[in-house]
Amino acid sequence: MVWARTRLMIYDYVFEPVKQIRFDFVGRRADLFYKKIQELLRVIFNIPEGYIQEKEYRWEKHKDAEHFEIGWEVTKIFDIYSYLGLEIDLRGFVTNEGEGKASIVIKPRLITEYPQDTIWQQSIFYEMLRRFWHRMYYHRKRMSFLYWSKEATLDFERKLKEFSEELRATK
Repeated sequence: MVWARTRLMIYDYVFEPVKQIRFDFVGRRADLFYKKIQELLRVIFNIPEGYIQEKEYRWEKHKDAEHFEIGWEVTKIFDIYSYLGLEIDLRGFVTNEGEGKASIVIKPRLITEYPQDTIWQQSIFYEMLRRFWHRMYYHRKRMSFLYWSKEATLDFERKLKEFSEELRATK
């Protein structure tokens, strides 16, 4: 990630034209997805805990059910210019009998940032050199990051589906 006041940012959705993946689960122990998502983020994306930020956390216990809403912002840094930004939202409820529902929304994006703070970085010559370098070299690197992001996100989704099948099998 570039730490600059002014920067050129390029966003690529990992699955074009789809901007998000939605996963719904109805069954027993839907609240276990909270821990499973955190575990899978560390294992599949190899992200340290410091790069997993809970931006929203609400867990309410009522007399007949527990309602939860959790939102994560996750950053997987590839190099100084590019990183994978994941937004994950988990919403659902669990009744006192253990039945419940969970809805998971995953929004993966590949983000590339170029700093534009100095006079040199704002000049037309720098922009021409940067565009040439981007087209000739860095574009291939970004596409490899995009491919890796697709594979990792699909693996994350596949593991969530396997976990939901495990939850359905246990009664």
